[in-house]
Amino acid sequence: MIAQLISPSRTFLFVRRYVFEYARVYGLLYLAIAAFLILWLGVHLNFTNPMLFSERVQVAYYFVTLFLAGCLSAGVLFSELGSKTRAIHYHLIPASSLEKFITSLLFGVFVFLVMCSAIFFAVDYVAVTIANYKYDTHWEVINLLSLNKYPNPFFDSPLNNMFCLYFPIQAVFLLCSVYFRKYGLFKAIVAMGLLWVVFIAIFLLFGKFLPVGMFSGGLGSYEVIEANGDNKLVSLSPWLVGAATIFFKFLLTPILWASAYFRLKEKEL
Repeated sequence: MIAQLISPSRTFLFVRRYVFEYARVYGLLYLAIAAFLILWLGVHLNFTNPMLFSERVQVAYYFVTLFLAGCLSAGVLFSELGSKTRAIHYHLIPASSLEKFITSLLFGVFVFLVMCSAIFFAVDYVAVTIANYKYDTHWEVINLLSLNKYPNPFFDSPLNNMFCLYFPIQAVFLLCSVYFRKYGLFKAIVAMGLLWVVFIAIFLLFGKFLPVGMFSGGLGSYEVIEANGDNKLVSLSPWLVGAATIFFKFLLTPILWASAYFRLKEKEL
């Protein structure tokens, strides 16, 4: 059964074919990311604010680039399935659905992450060096392998937690590129917009019913503010918080990937 799904020799041949056929596509994608960063950081170099290249702002640049480029690339990863002729050609390739999906996941998610990070580091290094010379500052070029030592410009949490948000969102775009026959990227954007609206609506709805207070130490604990100053802390069970953390950090992304794979397999039947 496993040999039918994954054959080392067949997988190697498919990977080699995939690299040959998509080298130009990925090359253009990486060039587009580099051009975007050069233009973006180049414009910021023309401003007179030296804080635009502080470590905190560099981190923001990195994650904005990663989220935009990663989601856009995942949204078109299986775009060839939207064309009947190209879809037939794709399904006739002598490789199992699992081999095709794993190869696309390897190059579209993991290799992409490495390449996007390398491109950002190269452009950022040049931009920060020029900024330090221009503004007489001493900003450090951020180390992408040790992000937790920098402040998080988005949330009050370690920076590595941003990847726990990035991978599920990217997986949603990947799922939409497989699930929808046409316009998967745009439908993924609409889906994420609707999810965001639902999240905001639920948050506001809970705010109507909760007593006056604030979340302290995360969403697992809520401090009720009393008029007499005797505040009360309401906390969720630790096992419930732990289960939710494990689900969102480690299970949600694989579940979305598995859903995309089974949808790809259904299209091949």
